Amino acid sequence: MKKKLPNIYKGIVKNTNQNQKQSLVSSSLQEKKEEINKEQRTNLNGKSVNRQIKDVFSSSNFVYKANVSIKLTDGTTQEKTIIGRTNNSLITIDDELIDVSKISQIDFLD
Repeated sequence: MKKKLPNIYKGIVKNTNQNQKQSLVSSSLQEKKEEINKEQRTNLNGKSVNRQIKDVFSSSNFVYKANVSIKLTDGTTQEKTIIGRTNNSLITIDDELIDVSKISQIDFLD
């Protein structure tokens, strides 16, 4: 007595070029990431602005605020007291937001 087995599900492949399209999207995203990395500015010490900001917040001198000198890309220098950071900006004690993309250098004030 032979039992008839159920049919195996066979999915229909509509687009055979999907892997190639995905590969192109992945490579273009990688190129954009490389461009962003090249565009990161460095100061005379060779540190990027994001690294300088991380150094300020991880310093032993930083408890809840830090007095810093901020040099902007337009050449002006500001002395501010920063208390925090969002993804794209620094927060000062006066509730001002300073865009990180406009900063070229940041240093501690003694």
